[in-house]
Amino acid sequence: MNELAVLARIQAKVLWLATFMVHHANHVRPTPDGIKVGGHQASSASAVSLLTALYFKALGPGDLVAVKPHAAPALYAIQYLRGRLDREALATLRSFEGLQAYPSRRKNPEVVDLSTGSMGLGAVQATFGALAGRYVVDHGLGRAPGRVVVLVGDAELDEGNVWEALGEEAVGRLGNVLWIVDVNRQALDRVVPEARTRRLRALFEACGLHVIDLRWGRRLRAMFGRPGGARLRRRLEALSNAEYQRLLRLPAAEVRKAVVVGAAGRPDPTLDRLLGRIPDEAVAALVADLGGHDLALILAALGAARRERLRPTVILAHTIKGFGLPLAGDPLNHTALLTPAQVEALRDALGVLPGHEWDGFPPGSVEAEWIRRLPPLFTPPAPAPPRAAVPETLDEAYPGEGSTQEAFGRVLGALARLPAAETLVTVSPDVAVTTHLAGWINRKGVYFPEARPHVFADLPQAVQWREGPAGQHIELGIAEHNLFLLLGALGLTRALAGATLLPIGTLYDPFVPRGLDALYHALYAGSRFVVAATPSGVSLAPEGGAHQSVITPGIGVALPGIAYAEPAFAREVEWLLLDALRGIQAGTGESLYLRLSTRPVDQTLAPPPSADYRARVLRGGYRLLDARGGPGWDPEASAVHVFAAGAVVPEAVAAARALRAEGVHASVFVVTSPDRLYRGLRAPRPYLEELVGPDEEGVPVVSVLDGHSHALAFLGAALGVPQLALGVDDFGQSGARADLYRHYGIDAPAIARAARTLLGASA
Repeated sequence: MNELAVLARIQAKVLWLATFMVHHANHVRPTPDGIKVGGHQASSASAVSLLTALYFKALGPGDLVAVKPHAAPALYAIQYLRGRLDREALATLRSFEGLQAYPSRRKNPEVVDLSTGSMGLGAVQATFGALAGRYVVDHGLGRAPGRVVVLVGDAELDEGNVWEALGEEAVGRLGNVLWIVDVNRQALDRVVPEARTRRLRALFEACGLHVIDLRWGRRLRAMFGRPGGARLRRRLEALSNAEYQRLLRLPAAEVRKAVVVGAAGRPDPTLDRLLGRIPDEAVAALVADLGGHDLALILAALGAARRERLRPTVILAHTIKGFGLPLAGDPLNHTALLTPAQVEALRDALGVLPGHEWDGFPPGSVEAEWIRRLPPLFTPPAPAPPRAAVPETLDEAYPGEGSTQEAFGRVLGALARLPAAETLVTVSPDVAVTTHLAGWINRKGVYFPEARPHVFADLPQAVQWREGPAGQHIELGIAEHNLFLLLGALGLTRALAGATLLPIGTLYDPFVPRGLDALYHALYAGSRFVVAATPSGVSLAPEGGAHQSVITPGIGVALPGIAYAEPAFAREVEWLLLDALRGIQAGTGESLYLRLSTRPVDQTLAPPPSADYRARVLRGGYRLLDARGGPGWDPEASAVHVFAAGAVVPEAVAAARALRAEGVHASVFVVTSPDRLYRGLRAPRPYLEELVGPDEEGVPVVSVLDGHSHALAFLGAALGVPQLALGVDDFGQSGARADLYRHYGIDAPAIARAARTLLGASA
């Protein structure tokens, strides 16, 4: 059996199915709204050779693949030929409940190993998945997947987060990682500048990767070996990317002229002799002979990559965007679609019979038998049951005054003493100590794939930075994208390795927006983890505006797949964190974003611990001060509800007491999760209506938090009452906390003034 001939026929079938799938979605399937469906025929075509070599020869049963987003149709065609999709599914590309526009584990887990919808992010999270797998193995928690193969387009490498991740030292130890760069030299709008392409080898080598170049195909390499061939090589490699793309679009006779004459405007006798007896069509085909479409060279490169065990490998595979299609090499082919006439011509060229467009290979054919004998593709293992359950509460005492950030460190310290901590792993981008992870690190150590000497062991250190495979904290450089993508990878080990880790990441709350794209991707990929963001708000008074978060509460409310919570007291931090970890451990919960503060708060303001108190904290809020009943209660007196979150709860209490002295009955509600209160409005009976009694109809609301006021601005509308929403709606600045609270209108006098304003308006 001629292996390359079989693979070439399979490649042609993949090209046809991917192209026709997009054509069907745009020109055959009804589109009621008349909007172009799209589908990236050219981007899929550039990757067909690479994907064919992988999926029909090189992949092992434990290998995971992250496919570049715009090659989704080619991936679906391959999964159909491999028997993992039925024929009907191919006709659902980009339709509701059908195959997604980009590879998505969340929507199409039966055929997608790893989500890659956003440029650069999927590639990095997949790479960190190899680190997560290594962590699982090093801690004896399970078996990691085999190789992690990442296919990216060269324009995707413009994303800075790619190089942030590849620069991480631990990544350089991952010998089971293979990157394949589809170097088709085209972005959406332009031809990629040649300077970027020429730097790729040096950039990857600087990050410690083993680099394999696949620039030219075997026919062109053979020509380079003939007399005058070195001149031809120099001529082709001197072309800019744009000049080379122009060659691909010229008529065959013009290609010869462009190569032989060159930039000097005079024919090169050596090149003229070398190409003189070769027909024009053959010269054009020779110039387009790239290594990324030479199946023999691709297979050889994949074999060499498998033999590299100590570091990651990258294959720089030069390809043609739109390979095999009429729009091949067109600099504007990214979103272009073949016309119906062009699809008909392609059908004839590939020997596809009308009415058999969706056919695979007939049973018993050489190709069908080849596919039948392939090892199975990756199948997720069943999650192993936890060895020790996370408790609902801890036997931990908290000081009379303390911040939620300090409480977070105490909770982790208490957890570290329990068996459940075996699967807990923390991550931080160079802010571990300042986010109160020091106690945890001293007890559990820092993870690195190999043991390292503890250089400072003989010196007194507040944090013992012991690094080795047994550590349970992963320290990253200052890159929030890396933090969220590593959390995303660690949170997927349940699905990909059968071992459930409990990942907790810490960072400064003002820098959540810097990694927001990565956080969104990690959640979309279906990962579950905890983000502890601290310090938050202008309560970090002297640090100034750049280190004071304002908009993050709104981010917490808006993000899907993650609950945002802002506890006021230490015990609430404990309950919220443990509840999230229990949900992750069970595989039924969601991620958690804890927005914490450095502001010390009087813990005696909190209710005494009880099951009801805990339940209400987890549901999103509770009544702290009840103005109904008691001495001086007058049902006819003015009343107001103050809803407060996080660090400003003491201000709300002080304002309520001041109002009470004026004869105004002010109840204080602590909002532990604006997110859960908001989502709860969709319930048949919203929890918010349970918090506010039926005898309090029409009572106006003042809301306050150390963040943008709109995060709680829904309360009045939900209750059908007037509301004044207080918060920090401008950039922060340096100053004393009292000065800043007064300036931004979130101190006790401002809360009381807002209440009087509402009561005056209603009167």
